[in-house]
Amino acid sequence: MIKSLHIQNYALLKNVAIDFTNGFTVVSGETGAGKSIMLDALSLLLGKRVERFSENENSVKSIIEGVFSIDSSKQKFFTDNDLDFDKETVVRREINQKGKSRAFINDTPVLLSILTAFGKQIIEVHAQHQSVLLKEEDAQFKLIDQLAKSDRELKSYQKELSVYSSLKTELNLIKKSGSLSSSELEFLQFQFDELTAANLVLNEKEGLEQQISMLENVDGIASAISESELLLNNEQGVIPALSTIKRKLLEFDSFTELSERVESILIELNDINADLSDINNKLEADPEELLKLNKRLDLLNNLLQKHRKQFIEELIDFKNEIEKKIELSTSFDSQLKAKQKQIDGQFSILKVSASVLSAKRNKVLPKLQQEIQFHLQNLGMPYAQFQVVLTDTDVYHQNGNTTSAFLFSANKGSALLEVEKVASGGELSRLMLAIKYITAQSSKVNTLVFDEIDIGVSGEIASLMGDMMLEISKKTQLVAISHLPQIASKANTHLKVVKTVNGEGTVSDVVMLNNEQRIEEIAKLLSGKKLTKAAFENAVELLNQ
Repeated sequence: MIKSLHIQNYALLKNVAIDFTNGFTVVSGETGAGKSIMLDALSLLLGKRVERFSENENSVKSIIEGVFSIDSSKQKFFTDNDLDFDKETVVRREINQKGKSRAFINDTPVLLSILTAFGKQIIEVHAQHQSVLLKEEDAQFKLIDQLAKSDRELKSYQKELSVYSSLKTELNLIKKSGSLSSSELEFLQFQFDELTAANLVLNEKEGLEQQISMLENVDGIASAISESELLLNNEQGVIPALSTIKRKLLEFDSFTELSERVESILIELNDINADLSDINNKLEADPEELLKLNKRLDLLNNLLQKHRKQFIEELIDFKNEIEKKIELSTSFDSQLKAKQKQIDGQFSILKVSASVLSAKRNKVLPKLQQEIQFHLQNLGMPYAQFQVVLTDTDVYHQNGNTTSAFLFSANKGSALLEVEKVASGGELSRLMLAIKYITAQSSKVNTLVFDEIDIGVSGEIASLMGDMMLEISKKTQLVAISHLPQIASKANTHLKVVKTVNGEGTVSDVVMLNNEQRIEEIAKLLSGKKLTKAAFENAVELLNQ
């Protein structure tokens, strides 16, 4: 559940601290006071992309911070994303005026995708205009799977679908490679033979260049070696001089460390001297060898240029690719048959998995339909009918091999049609509430937020909706933005968004109302700005129900 929300410098909310309680919280306020801004800030905290910016030109950034009470069932999310798990988790998002943002979970920087994934596990936000989720197939399947508890069957099906899709991709690659014409195959064979005949060796080009450089500069190298050996070995050379220094130092115990260092240098110089002698002994002008090496280097350079490569390693990889294409092409028919056999076998497994998933879903549908119709009748729709239709198809997608349709009829004698074609705003609100009432028991989220989901209802129906929201809040923390006094009176906690105008501009705040303030606010919701004695009496009566 959400315990607190702190909003700093976001639109009209300059420095607002909101404490939330468990149970049912209602949020009211005049139109334009900032209720939608508060909800927008919460959505930003949970991963929504930035659209609205601070109105204060002098500010550096907006900061939104929330404290959430997390149970151990969410610990896997923290482990998977290398985050510190804390039962009281702090989430913060900072946004500058250019719309760039940074996000943190328990002081660890996180990507927006991780923040969004966290939000989906913690809070669901539903607005009246967002009831179109009932019309989207993905959302419908998600709802059905939640009630049917078919997560295991869905994951099993999706695993088999992934294998099936991979096999089909492999088949398409075989078909593509097998479509080579005889001239294309002949050209590939020529390229392969040419590269094979070249006997390509990794790093050979660099070695050739070094050998050629040495053979081309025999005289200069010999002269450099001779001069170096002279400087190292003659009577006044480096090695004799260092040997003399070493002997002098050994005469005194205090120079032991220095003499060891000189000894180390002598060992290294003697090694260098030996290497120079070895090179000098092998050094010999060989025009024929130089010609041979240059021809080999020319061959390699021509192949690199011809195939537009920079390194021998790339040529070797290219040769291997050509070989695979030739092998695929020459064994096309046998590979095609073998891969098709694999696909047919996997399709049989996929069909069984899809059938198991559909059976689990269909089993829960009658109960779902019956319960929704029951709650709709209690919400003043005595003739409402609701039906979920799953239709088998030949297309296998992420949700199975069926299509989903939510059918609805509000009036007696009216045909069942798809929800979006027949349901009004008020009917959608009641339908959404009925569904959330049913799913609250199995929902894995900790908090539900309803943003004016009660639009289009009033009177007794509004009171019944309030009762259902209160019942939902016994299992899941519920926050509802509402203008209806019947719903506001059912809440355990009442927050009010208040807008004020001062010399510096317009600011909004969110305050928690005490009992007397609640009576006054509900009276305003009943009668408008002009408060009457009857409105106060009605407000008290609503709160005492």
